[in-house]
Amino acid sequence: MIHIPREECVNTETATRREWLDTNGIGGYASSTVINCHTRKYHGLLIASLKEPRGKFVLLSKVEASLVHEDLEFNLSTNKYPGVYHPTGHQFVEEFEQGLYPSITYRIGDAVIRKSMMMVRGKNTTLLCYELLEGKVKPLLRIRPLLAYRDIHTLTRENMFLRPKSYPEKNGRKIQPYEGMPPLYMATNRNSEFFPGPKWSLNVEHLMERDRGFDYQEDLFCPGMFETTLRKGKPIIFAASTEPLGNLERLRKKEVERREEAFAACKDRSKSVRWLKYFSDQFLIRNASDFASVVAGYHWFGEWGRDTMIALPGLTFHAGRREFGEEVLAAYAKLERDGLLPNYLDQRSDHLAYNSVDASLWFFWAVQEYLKAKGSKQFVLDHILPALRSIVTAHLDGRVPLCGIGENGLLYAGNEHTQLTWMDAQAYGGPVTPRHGAAVEINAMWYNALCFLMELLPEKDELYPRARHAADTLAGNFIDQFWNQKDNCLSDVVNGHGQDHSIRPNQIFAVSMPHTMLNIEQMRAVISTIQSHLLTPYGLRTLSPRSPLYSPFYRGDSDERDSAYHQGMVWPWLAGHFGEALLRQAEDKSGTKAFLCKYFKPILRSFPEEFGIASVPELYTGNHPHLPKGTIAQAWSVAEAIRLNKILGGK
Repeated sequence: MIHIPREECVNTETATRREWLDTNGIGGYASSTVINCHTRKYHGLLIASLKEPRGKFVLLSKVEASLVHEDLEFNLSTNKYPGVYHPTGHQFVEEFEQGLYPSITYRIGDAVIRKSMMMVRGKNTTLLCYELLEGKVKPLLRIRPLLAYRDIHTLTRENMFLRPKSYPEKNGRKIQPYEGMPPLYMATNRNSEFFPGPKWSLNVEHLMERDRGFDYQEDLFCPGMFETTLRKGKPIIFAASTEPLGNLERLRKKEVERREEAFAACKDRSKSVRWLKYFSDQFLIRNASDFASVVAGYHWFGEWGRDTMIALPGLTFHAGRREFGEEVLAAYAKLERDGLLPNYLDQRSDHLAYNSVDASLWFFWAVQEYLKAKGSKQFVLDHILPALRSIVTAHLDGRVPLCGIGENGLLYAGNEHTQLTWMDAQAYGGPVTPRHGAAVEINAMWYNALCFLMELLPEKDELYPRARHAADTLAGNFIDQFWNQKDNCLSDVVNGHGQDHSIRPNQIFAVSMPHTMLNIEQMRAVISTIQSHLLTPYGLRTLSPRSPLYSPFYRGDSDERDSAYHQGMVWPWLAGHFGEALLRQAEDKSGTKAFLCKYFKPILRSFPEEFGIASVPELYTGNHPHLPKGTIAQAWSVAEAIRLNKILGGK
């Protein structure tokens, strides 16, 4: 599906900017660059989401593999140390491929070797498969596992607490480096010999972390070396797992078959969209609490309520995974509290953070998309409606923390110290984009929620007239409160200071939501302003370039990056709602669809040439050439690309 040729792999400048990702459906993953030279502390071959201790941990960082023939040893690995790359296995790379799983092909003389990497669904298990495709040699294959055994956000240093001893297992070894951490089982599918040789590799560098302003050097521990013979037609499978290993060939065969079936189930006229749907499954997990959920982004994001509701339609209902989507909706419905849904599910505990005003409003929209995708209305009435009622009732009763409805019907939220909308970045100790008061998208979604609830309720229901009055009051005042006469669009926030006339993309939801308070002329005015100030082929800018606060760059330490996060960066997920809004007011629907297909092709029908090679990233820089930044794979970016493809005529 994706092929990266030799000339781009042997160049470390280009090769280390391209990253692959593979996941196991329970929160764990494997990831590195296309030459397996780690550039992030988040890279590794076995990153496990553990129940005890709770959290995500890099267990197996990487494997140093080499081939020995006639007393010559050829290293397949590449690492970055201070001032040097060593070893330089990338010089032998012939091609990187990403299909059902990632693989690297090496050529050493007449010998051609392919290494593939995959995780096993539902297990903290990684399988590496080495195949001799061409050549008459029978080289020795040496495998040296390098262990990190740390939280994904930290780095390891040589220490006296590590227990270096490993113990025999069938065709492998077992090691438990630290008390309180799970053991690591390592094995090969064919007879192999293990040579103990505890050793630390010091000062391995992760250059992306240096660029992000973090510590970037760490030490990795090698317990010893596996040695076996690689023969043509007899692949060597090396496995690493947190549980005892069985028949590795059967395990790998079953996993490949599962992936083939998963890809076959991804239907679309466009092959690239089929692949996008296939890779979108990486975000769907069962977490440590056996909770059906969504990972917001790889590598460092966890489970976020807002992101889940925005991403769920594209990842499930419009991608042939309805049952999983239903399970997520039902699970979150049970977590409703005081009119809110949790915005954050802590990976290290059962703590739930109810710190967003919009996650519960996006919940309404996700249910609407479910029904639009031919979901069961009875399911909604039985499992979802009680939570929808509770959310609206809590708002109308004034029981939602830090929220209130004014006499004008507007929903106000937060204060100068809070960030309760999706533009929630904090830098240098304070909010970057203060949006307390009545935010435009919050009120657009509140109106949509009220109208949708009334569709589900009988008119005789006691809540119906209260919802009707709230919706009518809001609709009667919305334009007067939000309209920006100067720019002929909607203001971003209304509060005690008046209108915030910053031109931001949040107003697009007043057009794209199923129920809108705008007439057709107002819709077109909003869209015209957004097209003039915010539209790019990769999504919408978060702030107009004319603003003195506009920042086109995303670089530096965390405070510098967070200061630019919503001040001009382009967010791909916004393309879905822009496309929907544009079609809503278009006279020429077919022409508009053709325009959107062509204009948004970089995020709809292709993958980035660098960064995450089989996904859509979190964001892009505001100015041309719009460089990918943030996470390499973002759930709502992928989901909205799938949903917009569906809107534009995909199957």
